Amino acid sequence: MLTPETVQQLVLVLVPLILSLTVHEYAHAATASWLGDDTASRQGRYTLNPISHIDPMGSLLLPALLVISGTNMWFGWARPVPFNAARFTRKIRMKHSVLITAAAGPFSNLLLAAVCAFAYGHLAHHEAAADLLRASVHINVLLFVFNFLPIPPLDGSKVAWGLLPDRAIDKLRFFEEQTWIAPVAFLAIFLYGGPIIGPPMQGISEFLFTTLGP
Repeated sequence: MLTPETVQQLVLVLVPLILSLTVHEYAHAATASWLGDDTASRQGRYTLNPISHIDPMGSLLLPALLVISGTNMWFGWARPVPFNAARFTRKIRMKHSVLITAAAGPFSNLLLAAVCAFAYGHLAHHEAAADLLRASVHINVLLFVFNFLPIPPLDGSKVAWGLLPDRAIDKLRFFEEQTWIAPVAFLAIFLYGGPIIGPPMQGISEFLFTTLGP
């Protein structure tokens, strides 16, 4: 049976996580549309409606299980927004358009974290709102840092693809084609990635709270 404290923690994690993932995927769709690709729009994904982006396992079940198990770890994902790079404007190189579209998701989370940190600084005296905003900052910073890891299919792999010289792209594509690499990498990060993800998360969060607070 769920205790009141567990229910409260579920709300503090699931509500900000679902909203943050929705903003993340919307940013991908909006950027792709700006670059000329209407794939997301035609599939009903160019929207801020969370129902269009929620993945039952990654957005609800797994995060809830992590909260209930008391692991103090927040993790989740949404349904990836599709895009067709061949439809991007030719005014920008295709690989750079892919980079911009991929980076839009994590940067939208950083922006949302900044907004929540600013709101937290002015609503800290309201306990319920402050708790929700504090959790929102941490979740969005986590999504920002985690998604920039250069591991397929994370956004960071597409950013790396856009930054690498053309002669190195085939090597990155080789790693993307090895289907066993991503699960092993995710498991390693899940078990041992704290020292990698933790410090930048803490540093960015503290910077936002300190800079945008009262």
